[in-house]
Amino acid sequence: MMYRDDDSSRPGDSQHAMIGASHPGDALVVQTNGAPSTALAFPMAPAVAAQDVLRGGMDANTFLHALRRRWLLALGIGLVMAGGAASVLWFLFPESSSATALFQVANEQQSIVFDVNQSNQNFDILKKTQLALLRSYFVLYAAVRDPGMSSLSVFAKQGDPVEWLQENLRVDFPQQGEILSISLSSDAPSEDLVRLVDAVAKAYRDEVIYAEKQRRLATRDLLARSLENLNKEITRKWEDYIAIAQETGRPQGENNDPETDLLLRDIASLQSRKSEIESQLYQMQTDFAVAKSQLEDPRMIDMQVDQYMAQDQAVLMIQQQLGFAQMQVSQSSGRRGRAAAGAEQKVAQLQNQIAQYRADLKAQLQRDKKSKPNLALQALNKEFQTRFGSLRMQLGALNTTLEEKKKELSGRIEKSVELETRQRELEQIEQISSDMSIKLESLDVEAGAPEQIRQVQQAIASKGMNKAQQYSIAALGGLAALALTCFGIGYLEFRSRRLNGPDEVNEGLGIRVVGTLPSLASRQALDASHPIVAQLTESIDGVRTILMHDSTAHRRQVVLVTSAATMEGRTTVASQLAASLARAGRRTLLIDGDLRRPALHALFDVPLEDGLCEVLRAEVDVADVIRPTHAEGLWLLTAGYCDIDAIHALATEQMQPVFDKLRNEYDFVIIDGAPVLGMSDALIFGQYSDGAILSVRRDHSQMPKINQAAELLRGVGIRIVGAVVNGVTAKADDRIVQLRLIAPKSERELQPTG
Repeated sequence: MMYRDDDSSRPGDSQHAMIGASHPGDALVVQTNGAPSTALAFPMAPAVAAQDVLRGGMDANTFLHALRRRWLLALGIGLVMAGGAASVLWFLFPESSSATALFQVANEQQSIVFDVNQSNQNFDILKKTQLALLRSYFVLYAAVRDPGMSSLSVFAKQGDPVEWLQENLRVDFPQQGEILSISLSSDAPSEDLVRLVDAVAKAYRDEVIYAEKQRRLATRDLLARSLENLNKEITRKWEDYIAIAQETGRPQGENNDPETDLLLRDIASLQSRKSEIESQLYQMQTDFAVAKSQLEDPRMIDMQVDQYMAQDQAVLMIQQQLGFAQMQVSQSSGRRGRAAAGAEQKVAQLQNQIAQYRADLKAQLQRDKKSKPNLALQALNKEFQTRFGSLRMQLGALNTTLEEKKKELSGRIEKSVELETRQRELEQIEQISSDMSIKLESLDVEAGAPEQIRQVQQAIASKGMNKAQQYSIAALGGLAALALTCFGIGYLEFRSRRLNGPDEVNEGLGIRVVGTLPSLASRQALDASHPIVAQLTESIDGVRTILMHDSTAHRRQVVLVTSAATMEGRTTVASQLAASLARAGRRTLLIDGDLRRPALHALFDVPLEDGLCEVLRAEVDVADVIRPTHAEGLWLLTAGYCDIDAIHALATEQMQPVFDKLRNEYDFVIIDGAPVLGMSDALIFGQYSDGAILSVRRDHSQMPKINQAAELLRGVGIRIVGAVVNGVTAKADDRIVQLRLIAPKSERELQPTG
């Protein structure tokens, strides 16, 4: 049998069973070794320690206590969270393999003839450009254009292979170096991954590297054609020069007069300037042809499509939906059902939307190109026409001046002037031809220089995530989830700051512990000879000894037993203490002071009415409602029928004469009071008592509430005798158990000698 604050259990036939029981909901808490320890009478601990138990952080000890109280909840939720985390990690890290191909992108263009110095900024731009080109639609489309590539197992459940490659192909420069890595990881066979990565590398070589080389060769061919035309012009001019020389019959080395020489020098200077302008015109035409061919390159439309789609929010949203749908497909792989079929259909729809959007955008750009002017080409044409027209105007002015000089000179030397002029012109043109020849030869030599971008490794397969690693990641994730769950539940439980043991009351709050009572299960309470019941009796006798010792030094005749809140064992402590005092030969009265929720009448199996409330309402005299109990020397005053009038009367001074009378008739008066927090009844009873005992319960009472209750009691002048801690796990002393097994001497003398 057991009882608690609101206990209604009946006492057994045994006196010890009646007062030695407790209730699981009100675990009796306390521990002594059968007699009070001198440590229980130590003075209160310093107030500084109270900050640790009330506001201190969580350490290993408090965490273990918190987890002990919630171990079943933590284990249950932790196992669920661990299973969920392990399952998620199992699908997030599937068994896979990968294939990688490598290209080297040199920091500087390797040159045999030219002096090339490339800055770090230009190299960064080059790397970003190559990464964008590798992921571009036209390169990836070229990689999977072969029908044999589209039939690979890696594309078995994919809609658009190009979009799948854009999402899964990983291209980067490891450690920001010169090596460009192209890799692909999947659960597909490694042979398919190697074949696919090799196809991407080949498309990159053909569509980017080879195309750039062809552009340089086109520039070289244009220069060769210009040089060929210039050489033809030189040949024609030489033929004219020879014809004029033959007509004039001018001997070689004939000297001219000073004016003629001056005219010749002016004409030579003008001719030199004319040659420079003509050279600039040739170069300008060459550069314009190269730039125009680049702007009219049809691959520019694909790059524009990629740029527009990378910035379009609608496309990005569809791609996010596609990624989520593909994750659902991968999670449901191997299963057949409506959900898996719906997810695959969703993936196909989203991929078709992106493909259709790309096709529409490309068609729109092509229509715009046909219907709308090419602004870049117009700007290039405008710049070319402006600069070319300016040079032509300069050339025209030079020709006019040159013609005037020639006419003036022709009046002097007639045909010989034209001959000299043609000779100087031929010299200038031949110099231009020589320069162009040198440049053409340099380009031919440069064609043999090492490429700036070259492949250094074909695709090589490597094992990614194996089965052991997959199991390890799932197991570690599950253990981490279990640990985090246990920590979270332990921390939440720690924040309630429940009592872990007597030391926290004694040292943490500065309230001395006068006794500890062990936990007592219901089946143990029914056995009066159980060791725990014997230990309970001995423990409460220790509290009685301390109380009787205090009574000799200070008046402790009326003692209030209360608690901070409900379910903390105060009814058990009060009834046990009263019975122990009665066993010690003291006339003891036990009063049920919890008027609003009484329990002692059910414990002692007596009627509730005709109790303290009737005395408060002046309906009966206190002597008429005090009842004897089965225990010798112990009397009981029940709570009576409580109403608002009784509660109001309790706050008046009419209880003082009642307690004066009880002091004269009894050695000790034990009041089983109400909780301190939330109502004033316990504080009112405390005004008529000589001290209060706080009943607290291990793993139930909260330290802030205990401290608040103690402060309230001290605030109204009630001295705290100490605290009794209920629910402490304790093993009964062997001497106590052996004493219970020994028969009394009087019974042994009555036994027959045989």
